[in-house]
Amino acid sequence: MLSITDPPVRGEVVAAADCRSGGALALSSTAALSPADANWLTKIVRESGEASSKGTKPRLGALGDAALYIKALPDGAAGSDLAFAAHAGSEGHWTFVNKNGDVFTAGTPDEMKRVTSALAPEATAGAESKLALYLSDQTVFQQRSSLKDLPKGARLSVVIGNDGYPLVRRNDGRKDGLQDTVFAELRSNLMVSMHDERLFREAIWQLSRPLSTSYLRVLALEAGGPDRLAAVPRFDPATKGALVDRIDPNSLGAALSGIRGQTAVLTARVEAGQLRFVYGTSERSLPLAEIERAAAGTDVNLVILQSSSPRQPGGRNWLWQTVTVDGLDNAMKRATFADFLNALGASRGGRFSVDVVRSAAGRTVLRALPVSADARPIGGQLEDWAAEFASAITGNVLTSAVEFTGNSEERQSELDHRVLPGIPSAIQMTYLAGLFAGILGLGVVRDWWRRLWPAEIRKDYSGAFGYHAARAAKLLAFGLLFLPLAGVPGFAKTVMQQLWRAITWPNYAMRWIVERFVHSRNHASG
Repeated sequence: MLSITDPPVRGEVVAAADCRSGGALALSSTAALSPADANWLTKIVRESGEASSKGTKPRLGALGDAALYIKALPDGAAGSDLAFAAHAGSEGHWTFVNKNGDVFTAGTPDEMKRVTSALAPEATAGAESKLALYLSDQTVFQQRSSLKDLPKGARLSVVIGNDGYPLVRRNDGRKDGLQDTVFAELRSNLMVSMHDERLFREAIWQLSRPLSTSYLRVLALEAGGPDRLAAVPRFDPATKGALVDRIDPNSLGAALSGIRGQTAVLTARVEAGQLRFVYGTSERSLPLAEIERAAAGTDVNLVILQSSSPRQPGGRNWLWQTVTVDGLDNAMKRATFADFLNALGASRGGRFSVDVVRSAAGRTVLRALPVSADARPIGGQLEDWAAEFASAITGNVLTSAVEFTGNSEERQSELDHRVLPGIPSAIQMTYLAGLFAGILGLGVVRDWWRRLWPAEIRKDYSGAFGYHAARAAKLLAFGLLFLPLAGVPGFAKTVMQQLWRAITWPNYAMRWIVERFVHSRNHASG
């Protein structure tokens, strides 16, 4: 069994066998093999290239995604920087790959200085400070301390699957960089913390989900509002935008069942486990845990736009101006939830950093906080007062943070696979599989059904209606219940019968020939 975990000889360049094929980048994984191994692996590399040219992604190990990503970059995409894929191994060695598939491994500071000259000899002197390094995901999550060994001034990005994101590093006080907080910049005003790989991938999935206006409901908590929500939103005929849904705060938890599976957007301030909001001329609060529990029970995703002055959208301020959430109308028109948060960040003039955790109920919680919150010299009560004053004058509610609580990827995927709501997808798929198998083995299943429920006899019924009603009930029971239940064993028996016929066919054929021959002789002699 071959091992491809050992690095190539440090400081040496391994050239790609065929730079014109996508599979040439497989050398980033096979460069560690001995010459004897590499000789007979040439066929594997070539076959990987052929598979890549046909749209099949070859398996290239930890560096594979990053190597394929830079290979697909158009010329000039990295500006004047030199684009290399990079991966840090557990032994402390760095492996670099250029767009041509050439590999260079560095294990010392001197070798690190030779990365540019080895992989881009045509570059001018000093180009090592203009590197665009696309790191593997394992490097960021498992070998983060090795980032300090990279050339200073290099522009870092991380490749997750088929996408690359710029890296943002924030030092938390230690000079060795071990405690650096690393973020992936998804949008110009949105970045996601990379402290945990599983949670980060969950956040990427949540943020990449498309937004559908028909499933995004902006709620306004108003006194005397309706006690239930319509199953579908109302739209403005002129702007085609979704209108704000008014709801009585005391009925919010129960009303969420009316928008099952959709996303509810609330404007409030989370404080000491309470959802605080402006109710008329004063503030009121609702227990946040109860609202989240009601949302979880109905698979409703909950988006809370936090504001120091949580006036409800659609209402009026003291100047009789309509209250709106600054940037919300623009955010609602975005393609994904990441674009939604990016638009809200742009409206407030700063970036959001997203952290992700799991709630006690197993749901995903995304918290988008201002990046510059800790760096502001003036804040607290003065900032809150300024925001409240601006909101009262202009009628615009300024979003200071966003909290999303929704179904996990696993739960949402299960819901998306359901054909009928309310029934787990596993049961539905099992039922459909049994139904399909029953159709394939219909002859056997029908014979079993006839033995279980004999055919109706017309003379047993006093009238035609009762006779045909009994036949219809029998047909429904067969198609909806018995066929899917007996489908799998019926199909198995059908297959066994077909196999037995195939095995015994020569015997039947020989017997038929013998019988025909004997019959013809008897006929001739007679």
